[in-house]
Amino acid sequence: MTNKAADSEALIMLVGFFDDENQVRVIHRDGSLKWKWSLNYFDHFPVAETRVCDVETPLRLDIHGAHITPEGEVLANYEYCGTVKVDRCSGLVWSISKPTHHSLVKAENGGYWILGRHIWKASEFPDRFPPFSTAAKNQDILEDTLMRVSEDGEIIEEFSIPQLLVDNGMLPLLTANGENFTTKDVLRSEIVHANQANELPAAMADAFPLFEAGDIVISMRQLNLVVVLDPENRIIKWHQTGPWLRQHDAEFRPDGRLSIFNNNVFRTAYSRERTRLDTPFKTNIIVVDPVTRTTEVVFGEQPDQKLLSVIRGQHQIVESDGVLITEFDAGRVLEIDRNGQVVWEYVNDFDENNVGEITNAAILPLDYFKTELAPCTDN
Repeated sequence: MTNKAADSEALIMLVGFFDDENQVRVIHRDGSLKWKWSLNYFDHFPVAETRVCDVETPLRLDIHGAHITPEGEVLANYEYCGTVKVDRCSGLVWSISKPTHHSLVKAENGGYWILGRHIWKASEFPDRFPPFSTAAKNQDILEDTLMRVSEDGEIIEEFSIPQLLVDNGMLPLLTANGENFTTKDVLRSEIVHANQANELPAAMADAFPLFEAGDIVISMRQLNLVVVLDPENRIIKWHQTGPWLRQHDAEFRPDGRLSIFNNNVFRTAYSRERTRLDTPFKTNIIVVDPVTRTTEVVFGEQPDQKLLSVIRGQHQIVESDGVLITEFDAGRVLEIDRNGQVVWEYVNDFDENNVGEITNAAILPLDYFKTELAPCTDN
């Protein structure tokens, strides 16, 4: 591990696979463990018949999207299988038994924004979302949604992201993929693959003349698309396709630009679900000015900035224009300063040939927790 920021007392949240289980961890800069939360899908959804996901072992699922509260509670998405809130000792507080995924962020006015998904048969609802459903086959249509969830785990509102695009006159973009859309087959069951939703905080709003506090930026991998919308009237204020490719995680920056984790590689770089080692390291962090639409790669194009995540990936804008980057395929988290220099790096080694996945990471200030995390029996 690299630690050129040894004088920093900030904590690091890590979400991924540790000690042969799914965990959320908080570590110190030197890599030592401050606290951990163990997450087991079977424990949190004990009735097999009512689980969203039918899996033989909880290790077949992972955590994608998590948040730690100042009280020491954790909210986490079991990818496409449900969301839970646990206390500081990993005890269940509440659960949502719906296909939630990828993104879970705190809403400034209370509650959380979480990506969800409706799964339905084209044959049962052929007129629900044409042209994707008009084939009327017994195939699943995967329709991503955005949910606002209360502190108590109640779903306050939920709306369809593909329908949002249609209602904003973007059906031409939604279907601009070379597909014939005949009545023979469902050609693309996963319509947009939304993979991150972030809210514009009030403290940054003045830097964005096109937007207002509370607006939401959403990344959609299938369309290489990023949109910004008003979640109250559901009007899309801005959108752009590329130059990013198969991107994840769009973030608002204090300087009035959007920052995007640009995977920049197709899934053909996988062989048997492992990254091909001959794949060029093309992943980068790219920023775009919503007004001028000019772009700039801030990390990933120099020889000493190698980065590659075929899927997933996430980043956090930190103080002094630095970035904390989660490189999923490498099981790596790195912090760069404003000059693109790596000042902190952590690799989740599993054995000599493999790494454990890390899906999310975030820097937390040393005084983040309201009270000291008292020992638990299992921690």
